[in-house]
Amino acid sequence: MAENDLQIVLPVSDEVLTCPKCKTANPLESNFCLNCGARLLIPSTSNFKWSWIIFLVICVAGFMAYFRLRITEPEPHQKAPIEISPAETPAPRITEAKTPKKEVPLKKDEAISLSTPSKTKIPVGIVLIKDINGKVINEIPAPVFGGGWVALPRRACLGGSEWILKMGPDLEVSIWAGIYNDFDKIGLWRISEDFKIEGPELYPWSGDEQLTWLSLTAINTSETVELDNPSVQGKFTEGILTGDIRDSGVLMQQDRAVGWTFGDMIAGAFVWHGDEGKYLQPEIRVDDFYRITFANSREEEFTRALAMGADYSNIERLEALAGAFRYDPKLTAAETPAHLQTKSVLESINKLVVAASKAGFNREVANIFESQFLVEAADVDLLLNVTRATAQGYGFEEAIELVDLVVDGFPIISEPDSILLTNFFSELYQNWITVLFNQGNLQGAWRAYQLGGRRLPDDVKIHLIGVQLALAENNWAEAEELLAMKEYPASLNDKITNLQNQISDLKGQEGKIVINFIPGSHQIPLTAILNRSSSQKFIVDTGASLVTIPRSTAQELGLAIPNPKRKVFTAGGVQYAPEVNISSITIEGWEVKNVRALVLDIPNQPDWGLLGLNYLQRFRMDMNTEEGVLLLEPR
Repeated sequence: MAENDLQIVLPVSDEVLTCPKCKTANPLESNFCLNCGARLLIPSTSNFKWSWIIFLVICVAGFMAYFRLRITEPEPHQKAPIEISPAETPAPRITEAKTPKKEVPLKKDEAISLSTPSKTKIPVGIVLIKDINGKVINEIPAPVFGGGWVALPRRACLGGSEWILKMGPDLEVSIWAGIYNDFDKIGLWRISEDFKIEGPELYPWSGDEQLTWLSLTAINTSETVELDNPSVQGKFTEGILTGDIRDSGVLMQQDRAVGWTFGDMIAGAFVWHGDEGKYLQPEIRVDDFYRITFANSREEEFTRALAMGADYSNIERLEALAGAFRYDPKLTAAETPAHLQTKSVLESINKLVVAASKAGFNREVANIFESQFLVEAADVDLLLNVTRATAQGYGFEEAIELVDLVVDGFPIISEPDSILLTNFFSELYQNWITVLFNQGNLQGAWRAYQLGGRRLPDDVKIHLIGVQLALAENNWAEAEELLAMKEYPASLNDKITNLQNQISDLKGQEGKIVINFIPGSHQIPLTAILNRSSSQKFIVDTGASLVTIPRSTAQELGLAIPNPKRKVFTAGGVQYAPEVNISSITIEGWEVKNVRALVLDIPNQPDWGLLGLNYLQRFRMDMNTEEGVLLLEPR
């Protein structure tokens, strides 16, 4: 081959380059077509490599997005969450630049979204805590982080069986679970996984970064603060903010949510100490929180009983409230809501006891409250109200026994309560003695007086009732002795004077027959003993010449009744009556012997006799119609 001959080099590989002009196949290494000399287009290996790189990047990004969604989104079987954007809520009010910032209070049921200095939106709603009866017991303003997390003070959640996040007037979302430890003052709680609310993610607080506080009660109010005296409490760090901050608010660092303040609900500030919000998972359900902190407790039973309305009687409501005390409390005194504290419940019980007693259910009230219950309640007002019901339902003796048992079991009695109980005891004994006296049971009245005197030896009012009892037995000597045993306050001077006069009158009546009758009455009834064996009722009649007795009495005495001999003029006309002799007539211990009497039945009063002049003339008579006293002094 000559030097000038064209050498064709065949390609080592089967790959060729096709000329775009003449369609001749050329070796892969050629730059120009061997046939027409046209420039060949060589494929770029770099373009090929970049295509693969881009493909791989897309695959990796999709892979990461898939696993991230698995952490934050609901389980595959759940429906996709409904996203709620802060933009859907009313925008914050913007103040004029030329004037100082003005605090704009949050209206009730108004959904807002706070703006950080860099315009990050923080949705804010109201958490409604409802008790087992569906009654709202707390309303808590709450910023929403990380798609649906809210922080709530433990104390505000106690007793709540249902928690709802309210975003504006129309949207309510259930809060179902959260992160909480037994000794945490606050918990972090999650709304239903069917919903997501756009908001900043929650991050752990850093002590090295600037901390900004945003108010929940006044829009567009922020302040740079520091957290003093931080101390770790579970997954939260508690501290005190610099400045005079007492409202509810949000704590931010570099547009990241890191903590909260809760105003009057709980003092201090709380910042997050746990994992980043995107990794958070609920650890405890709301119903488990309720079961652990409140269910099957005295407080829960109080809640049920206090919700009983007009469909229930006062007795049914009392039984429910009293029955609640059989359960042990779960809450400390400090964390118990005011309406569930024992003092408040006892006030409700007292009102129901008074109402039930006025309605006449005294026995039912007394049956509900045993002495041990009253001892444990240690409420003097309740003891007095229940004792009054017991006195009306079962009598004063039962009531006094109840008070004795309960007071002896009281741990401590204050001086005012001691005075109140002493006066109440005195009233019980006075009423007991008076009731027995009015019933004519002098023996029972003396017994009650003696018990009262032993229980309250210095009580002058009870002591004076003893004087009255002695006077009722016409025992002026004992009455005078009792009256002289005590010194009395000036307020009782009138009563003392009256008793002294009665004693003087009795002294003047000594040796006389004293017959008491209704003042102003025209009839003077009395009872006498005939022949020392038979009781007979008489009417004093100064117009009757002789004593008369009914035929039945004469027969009872075994008197021989002769044929009628005496002519008698009566209101019904002239009658003839037999005359008999009565061996003796005894009145008030004074006996008169050999008294003639007519056997005569008085019209319309067949059981009565007349005490006529043949008996009365044996005495000097002194009658005081106004006072109702007839004195018969033997001649």
